[in-house]
Amino acid sequence: MRTSKTPSRPSRRTSYRIALPAILAALLASCGAPGAQSPLSDTPETVSTSIGDAPVTLKVLVSTPDVPLYEELGAAFQTKHPNVTVQVTGEDFNNLTTNVPRLISGTEVPDLVRLASFGNLVKDHLLTNLDPYAEAYGWTEWPQSQFASTRVADDGRQRGTGHLYGAGPGFGLTGVYYNKSLAAQIGMTEPPATLSAFESSLEKAKNAGLLPIMVNGKDGGLAYPLQNLQMNYAGSTQVVQDWNYNKQGASIDTSALVDAAATLKGWSEDGYLPEDVNSIDQTQAPARFAEGEGVFFPSGNWQAPTLQGAGKDEFGFFLFPPEEVGDPFTAMTAAGVLAIPAKSEQRDAAAAFLNFIQTDTDARQSTLDLLGLPPAGPSDAPMPDSEPGSLVASTVESFQALLDSDGLVDFMSNSTASMHANTLVPQTQLLVGGKTTPAEFSTAIQDGYENDAEQ
Repeated sequence: MRTSKTPSRPSRRTSYRIALPAILAALLASCGAPGAQSPLSDTPETVSTSIGDAPVTLKVLVSTPDVPLYEELGAAFQTKHPNVTVQVTGEDFNNLTTNVPRLISGTEVPDLVRLASFGNLVKDHLLTNLDPYAEAYGWTEWPQSQFASTRVADDGRQRGTGHLYGAGPGFGLTGVYYNKSLAAQIGMTEPPATLSAFESSLEKAKNAGLLPIMVNGKDGGLAYPLQNLQMNYAGSTQVVQDWNYNKQGASIDTSALVDAAATLKGWSEDGYLPEDVNSIDQTQAPARFAEGEGVFFPSGNWQAPTLQGAGKDEFGFFLFPPEEVGDPFTAMTAAGVLAIPAKSEQRDAAAAFLNFIQTDTDARQSTLDLLGLPPAGPSDAPMPDSEPGSLVASTVESFQALLDSDGLVDFMSNSTASMHANTLVPQTQLLVGGKTTPAEFSTAIQDGYENDAEQ
């Protein structure tokens, strides 16, 4: 675990040449406004948008790769509120996902915590219902689809409706990075337009003695191509989205998932993945890709700033291709969710920080600069700037294309509290290791989901 106390310094503002499009104005259809208070909600009796002048220590717990961003956001927040000290702590993502219930129900509780999924946190009254803050700060007037994945119904499980329990600085997005010089070696002059064209490129890379795909199998990277394959074969995002949002009776154990698992397993058998794929984590994969290992690297826009720094013009990015030209693009995307634990002693300050990171111009710029995330917030907020033709700009353009095709889908890993660490990661490792069949894999994913629902 890494702990750091952000210094009192102004936030960094990088100068760029063009402004990004007004992304959030186009964000999908609105969700409903917050409803009445639920007995499951831990709702503050009173809220204030004022932090006051007394000394405040705001404790923020995030995943380790996010620490630099939140240090910068914390420093900028401290500049505007000198009485506040923001303490940022980083935790391994898998450990954080697994340990959140214990961390926010104990005695040393953070005031803001990064969440991947809600699990039973709402049902167990461990999170603050943010509806009163949404009203106080005017979040109810923003595009409401950005809050869809962080609303939880009165049953404490189904998402996409109900009370608001989280918000974040921006949106993660998955796609495929490619090494331009290696792609040129196999005759690829533009991103593949279809899945068959992509698989043809994989075959050409293998035949040329190149590693087709660099990916981190140790901690969940295999789930990105798996989910895109599932959505392609299903011809719709509805099945996986209902499943992700815990809709009653939802099941992912379908022919589409079996076919997706068969394709991923086939890629492994054909030598398209690294031999040590199950030992590669999310730190090693981008580093090895940046050093020239792998023509393609399926991952998220959070990798763009680092890869852009490693080689400004060496890498490109495209959305995972559909089955047929003209079919809509789809991708996994979700807000970088922060929640306020019910036991937080600084709820008002924590809510003020959430509002700040979504509305402050420099904070929104930092969100893009440091994590490559298109920022959340009001539709009329100034958009961050990005260098024309840069890798970061490419990922943001891809996000806009997804908005246009209505292809934003939550991550399978976020469907339950244990899905990522306890089911998806080990099962994808078994799959590409030849230790389970596609049909067994599909059944195991659904079984893990239903077991989590019974907890």
